[in-house]
Amino acid sequence: MRRIGTVDDRFQSYNIEMVEVIGGKFWKSYKDIDAIPKGQASAKASGSNPAGMDPNLYQQRPPIDLTNSRLRKLATALGPTFMRVSGTWANTTYFHDSDQPAPRTPPRGFNGVLTRQQWKGVVDFAGAVDAKLVTSFATSPGARDASGLWTPTQARELLAYTKSIGGAIAAAEYMNEPTYAAMGGAPVGYDAAAYARDVGVFVPFMKKNSPDTIILGPGGVGEGMSLMPIGLAGTELKSEDLLKATGPVFDVFSYHSYGATSKSLLKNRDPHLMHAFF
Repeated sequence: MRRIGTVDDRFQSYNIEMVEVIGGKFWKSYKDIDAIPKGQASAKASGSNPAGMDPNLYQQRPPIDLTNSRLRKLATALGPTFMRVSGTWANTTYFHDSDQPAPRTPPRGFNGVLTRQQWKGVVDFAGAVDAKLVTSFATSPGARDASGLWTPTQARELLAYTKSIGGAIAAAEYMNEPTYAAMGGAPVGYDAAAYARDVGVFVPFMKKNSPDTIILGPGGVGEGMSLMPIGLAGTELKSEDLLKATGPVFDVFSYHSYGATSKSLLKNRDPHLMHAFF
């Protein structure tokens, strides 16, 4: 038969949530979520939980050990891949660009802290398992100026440190899942126009400071479903409106497709899902 197309060698890829790298409150297992009594009062909210979500759905997790030899062997067998280190928590994570001890609490406007050692662990893991890095950047109020406009200070530091240790960012989204921007820690009232203003800063910055990085966008989620999955909260911004506001600035269109949503639609309980990029 005549060949009509090819698939990239790195088509089979995976995501590691930023909160798994830094440690924090992440999703409980299916069985523990299913065991939550109906109507149980919400636990005390934590700044590390996505905005608007029930804290009962989360539990404290230690940082993942990316030096684990078994994990590296299994990940190597999947290679070559793209390895995305991002997620909702990445929107509010502060990169502590110093070899001094990290602050006990995140700076104002952030909900988590990523250390140099932790990010070096990510870069080293990617190199060991033949994975190219994909990520996004902090977009919460802590990464903005007094007018609310996104500033590239944190992104610049992360890019520079990555390069200094021999790593590279193969592709990047400005923000994780802007279709649910409020859930991801964006300022109150964030809309398509605000997103376009921020992307108007982000894209030229990336083209100048990391020209080989593929710009993905908008990276939305959750559209076209009849039931609200358990992993989403807040007002939806439509990808169509985001793209109209930004214009054709992205190298690749990205959308986060959660392949296991069927359980969510049946029971409204399925946070553990994988990302797909188109």
